[in-house]
Amino acid sequence: FFCFVCCGLCSSNSRCCYWTMRFERGPKNGIFLVLWSLTFGVLLPGAADASSWRSKLGTFSRRCHHHPTSVQDKTLTLTSPLESIRDNHQKMVFLRNIKVRGGGGSSSGNTSLKATSTKAADSPSPGGSSSMVQSTFNLVNNVAGAGILALSAGQAAGTGWVPACLICGVLGIISARTFVMVGEACELLQENDFKGLWSRTVSEKTSFVVDGMVALLCVCVNIIYSGILGDVSTFLLDQYGFPARLNNRIVNILVTTVTLLLPMSLIRDLSILSFTSILGFAAVMYTVLLIVGRAVDGSYKLGSGQFLADGLLQVMPSFEKQSLWNVDFTSLILTSTLGLAYVSHYNAPIFYRQLENASARRFGKLVNTSFAFLTILYIVTMGAGYSTFGENCMGNILLNYHPKDMLATLGRVATWFSILFGFPLVACGAREGLVGAAGSLGFPQLGLDKNNFALVFSILAFVTLIACTVEDVSFVVNITGALFGSFIVYICPTILYVRAVEIAKGKGSKEHSAAKWNYALVPFGIFIGGLGVFMTIREQFSKGGAVA
Repeated sequence: FFCFVCCGLCSSNSRCCYWTMRFERGPKNGIFLVLWSLTFGVLLPGAADASSWRSKLGTFSRRCHHHPTSVQDKTLTLTSPLESIRDNHQKMVFLRNIKVRGGGGSSSGNTSLKATSTKAADSPSPGGSSSMVQSTFNLVNNVAGAGILALSAGQAAGTGWVPACLICGVLGIISARTFVMVGEACELLQENDFKGLWSRTVSEKTSFVVDGMVALLCVCVNIIYSGILGDVSTFLLDQYGFPARLNNRIVNILVTTVTLLLPMSLIRDLSILSFTSILGFAAVMYTVLLIVGRAVDGSYKLGSGQFLADGLLQVMPSFEKQSLWNVDFTSLILTSTLGLAYVSHYNAPIFYRQLENASARRFGKLVNTSFAFLTILYIVTMGAGYSTFGENCMGNILLNYHPKDMLATLGRVATWFSILFGFPLVACGAREGLVGAAGSLGFPQLGLDKNNFALVFSILAFVTLIACTVEDVSFVVNITGALFGSFIVYICPTILYVRAVEIAKGKGSKEHSAAKWNYALVPFGIFIGGLGVFMTIREQFSKGGAVA
């Protein structure tokens, strides 16, 4: 399966920067080549040197394909990740944004990337080629993700129906507003990326904060993805009779990481995974329809549900603590969950730049439409899951459903594949964020090609360790949402926008005076983030969760 994906798809004239060749003879030769490269390039000692790997692989590929071009010529004509990413693929847009900002390395292998980044920064475009409809779809697809699986658990922590819906709606409005702020700041200062905004409005010397922030966010998202892959694979293997002594969450996470996630995360040119944008969106929408459908058809209704009689559910639905109006400090857990569910503000400059006939007004219309749809989607999904399982909603809502519920099984499979292919995209963001931060701090050698394997291996080792230790993925979701959601969604955009208005319109101007009212979001973000972390940890220990 892995060989088919990484080679069969490459045979369509795509280029893979790490294997440095074009598979022009079909999947069969590609499969053989990848098996060879994994054996001699990854498993054997001393293969971390990427230049040595490329040299061996180039020699081997010429023997297999009788290709007259030298390895050096091939290396020079490789398509850079930034050039090969398609505008209509917003998971790739995420990486594209990271690439522009993270120019910390100085290796020759990154020459084309640096040139592209410099060009983008020096030539800001007033508008792109993405229509309003395309941009709306892409933005919704970029924001909606694995965080939606934990929304019901966030409400189940103790928030009543009315406050839960209000919290979701209010945070959606605030998130949309701060997203628009970033686009307006780009227009005012003619900047193309988040790091450029930070350098102009805060300090160029502290630009490593942006790369470090994105790297940490990506690492946390990878932990969430790894945990979900372990949960879902364990459930599916158990359902189909895999021996219990071999089927446990930790083993499945380790096997998946070594055999799939590590090789895929080592790939530099991720354009071969561009199809996962549609797969991811389809998986999210199918999951929403599944959750709503099962809430409506009564399949899990206490007393009469067809999936409750045999006692195979991990937890039975319970509504003893259900409330219409309850709101207390446990509501901060839902707030933290939504902090991750709405976060995508680091991509706001990209969406603004790619919007056709870009202007602050059109960008505001795009963002408001997208976030209105997302808010409705989140409220419906959260409410449907909670109405089905009550306070026993699990951190990954898909694990609540019956093993013999075929619709739920299809949802788990679709989610597993979507997250599998999404993992290397986020891992690339973590890698480039760390390289960018290290470069800004005076350690550009981290970006050298020869250090790529060690860097990726270290990232995945850390991710796997945390994913194996923390069994409840909702804990990581809530912590990530509280920390990064608060900073990226509420605090950072506000500071960038107000400072941009001050620079463009003048300190003390009418526009600047009006913009300063937005500073109220800074203490709001600090309050929500700090208490969200505290309540999440407190709730986890009260449940006896496994936290290292």
